[in-house]
Amino acid sequence: MHKILHRIRMGEGQLRDLDLLTEVAASMGIIPGTTICGLSDGAAWPIKNAIKKFRPEFEEYISTGKKTVKPAEALMAVH
Repeated sequence: MHKILHRIRMGEGQLRDLDLLTEVAASMGIIPGTTICGLSDGAAWPIKNAIKKFRPEFEEYISTGKKTVKPAEALMAVH
């Protein structure tokens, strides 16, 4: 999920990435007892909620090919 979000953030995302993120997030932690750690279920919540609540904004961002601000490494190099 991190790689897909990074690709979107860098302006290289595709609309199908949103469906892929939703599918992956929905499949995490759906079968109780399949993992020792409960973090997998919780890790998907921010992705599920962000796409559910802000899908039009994600789609516009991807469609216009916008890029976000410079990566943190580039910003830190300036200082």
